[in-house]
Amino acid sequence: MQRGIISAPARVHGNGTAFQSEGGLSIEDIRYFLLYWDKVVIPTTNLVHLAVPEEEEILRTGLVTRPRVPFGGTFNGELIAKAQIVAQTAVARDLILNDKQTDWVLHQIGDEFILPDTETIEKQSIRVQLINALPVPSGEVAIPDILEFKERRKDELLRLHQSIDELYFEILLSPDPCLKTKAVVSQLSDSIVEVNRVATERWKSTTKFDISTELNLIGKDVVVGVSTGAAFDFFANLYTLPIGTIAGAIVSTMKITAKATKSFEPSKEKQVLSYLAKAHQERILRE
Repeated sequence: MQRGIISAPARVHGNGTAFQSEGGLSIEDIRYFLLYWDKVVIPTTNLVHLAVPEEEEILRTGLVTRPRVPFGGTFNGELIAKAQIVAQTAVARDLILNDKQTDWVLHQIGDEFILPDTETIEKQSIRVQLINALPVPSGEVAIPDILEFKERRKDELLRLHQSIDELYFEILLSPDPCLKTKAVVSQLSDSIVEVNRVATERWKSTTKFDISTELNLIGKDVVVGVSTGAAFDFFANLYTLPIGTIAGAIVSTMKITAKATKSFEPSKEKQVLSYLAKAHQERILRE
């Protein structure tokens, strides 16, 4: 099964009713999408088209689409910002419910996941953050070079995806204070180190991305009962674990917290509810 993301075209802040747009996706954000995902959907609207870097070129790859969602009426700045999120959730609802050949998730760039109140339900979830984990080539790297690397290094990237998935299942089904001794953590650490190694061999300059994932504690793929309750109780306080040393002696860290949260209603049965990603300001240079 392919992995697909539906991303908002801009960073939006809000509280469910009031919204503010901060800026569009960066050139590194686009490279992150192209490198780590099979399908990328970035909705647009008839109110304002927020172009993304190198838009024409990435659309020609066939990996990225920009469906247009229509709105009627008069819109001010706040409503235009809200429309970007409404468009994202409208497209996501259709894809999640109707395209069963792809594992679709919502995805935003920033610190908190923003949804309109009309699309949310209250859930208990666990947030897993991988800090300094994913290398992404800097903006001057050409898109064909990224796609060629993605194809040539697909085994390493697949192992990374599999290690992350296995970590999620381990957290949901077998939480305990000895998580750091689990083989799945060691496998993830090795995968992160290996992906960083092959990336720095190919590209002189990379940006490190954090990725945060909201995990569902009540869904068809999760054993409901003691294990989920134990997971929530165990991770109610911040749990932090170094999981690997990567280029430049930077340590990749896993942080896990449990909380009650609002999540996207059509995703209520999925294991992974949503993704957040954020690039660090500093770049990692290979000598």
